[in-house]
Amino acid sequence: MTTNYLLPRVFGQDYPRIVRAEGIRLWDAEGHEYIDSTSGAISVVSVGHGRREVADAIAAQVLRMDYVHDNEFHNEPAHALAEVVTSFAGGDFSRAVFFSSGSEAIESAIKLAHDYHRLQGNPARATVIGRKRSFHGATMFAMAAGDVSARKSIYGGYVSSATAKVPAPYCYRCPLGLRYPDCALACADELERTIQELGPDNVSAFIAEPIVGAAAPALTPPAGYYERIREICDRYGVLWIADEIVTGFGRTGLNMGYQHWNAQPDILVVAKGLSGGYIPLSGLIISERGCRALRGAPRALRPRADLPEPPGCLCCRARRRRDHRAGRSSWRTPRPRANTWRPVCVTWRRACPWWASSVARASCGAWSSSRIQVTKEPFPRALSVGRRVYERGLHNGLVIYQSGGSVYASDEVFISPPLVVSRADIDEIVERFGRTLEEVQAEVLEHAPAVPA
Repeated sequence: MTTNYLLPRVFGQDYPRIVRAEGIRLWDAEGHEYIDSTSGAISVVSVGHGRREVADAIAAQVLRMDYVHDNEFHNEPAHALAEVVTSFAGGDFSRAVFFSSGSEAIESAIKLAHDYHRLQGNPARATVIGRKRSFHGATMFAMAAGDVSARKSIYGGYVSSATAKVPAPYCYRCPLGLRYPDCALACADELERTIQELGPDNVSAFIAEPIVGAAAPALTPPAGYYERIREICDRYGVLWIADEIVTGFGRTGLNMGYQHWNAQPDILVVAKGLSGGYIPLSGLIISERGCRALRGAPRALRPRADLPEPPGCLCCRARRRRDHRAGRSSWRTPRPRANTWRPVCVTWRRACPWWASSVARASCGAWSSSRIQVTKEPFPRALSVGRRVYERGLHNGLVIYQSGGSVYASDEVFISPPLVVSRADIDEIVERFGRTLEEVQAEVLEHAPAVPA
């Protein structure tokens, strides 16, 4: 018996042991090959695995200067990357600061929003409003801001901080029982109702993913939604924090996910695609409006952990330099490729009609199942449809992300391959995923209860 000292996420589950990774592919110790169609937990390894120039840049920076504390010193790689990302983010974003993880950056954004109000004489503004079907991280405050009950329910005594939730803009199964566009964006107006209910003087910020990741794969608000959110936040002096950890840096076909709407957030939270998974790195990108209030502060307002900042920042710049020399950007999905998934979704829905809802946005796609399409009733959770797709996908050499945390999310899956994916790679993903859906369809229809007449 081999002794295993690593604490697994789930005891008793058999995890393939990956020994090599290159481009969009992984190989385990048994020699099996997998296409990493999730970029490692949704959109992390955006530039692909095994980029030597990135590894070389990190190694060179470690030997040149590995770490200095920003309470005492600044460093050139951090300044240079801050300039790049603020420009890349568009709008009037004017400052950036870096951390080690997405969860830490989310918590820092929430603290920053409170500091913004406190410096303007409003210390009571402490409540953060999030959305149903959202996920913002695994630390306590980040879990509280999100809404994945399976992750945070056992920590209820710790995550009882000042947060509130509004309905998600989930048009396929509208939580308000309405239909777009006749609804007149009622889900966005729920933010205003909640602010009034809590008292505007108690609300600090609204936080949302522009396009949802893990908790509701690729859930995309309808046209006009964020424009209405911006109006409401401005009306009540509430800061809007956009969680771009999944959607930032080209994942949705534009530089940032928020740019699909004509509305700018006050704070962007970024991670994952920022460094492409080569080193732990996250950050905040702050608008000029937010910076104006902070300039009057007596000292920095961002408690943070130690971060190997110079190597992390240089890692990102190394990617950018190589991509500019090659005449492309790994921080943006090429436009011709961005439309690849839409016809694929139509084809799969014809072949597997129980996959009733599909969303495609650039280099990400998501699929949701329904036992009865007319009523949009999900399959019984005991059938574990999403889990079956994940496991069957591995068997077919395809890594698929299974969502979870709600009655619907358990039957939703997500694909978001590295941005360097080629058309031939996409064709192979399509073939393996289509085969997976057909095989799971045969299993599920065999075990599913009869549909009532």
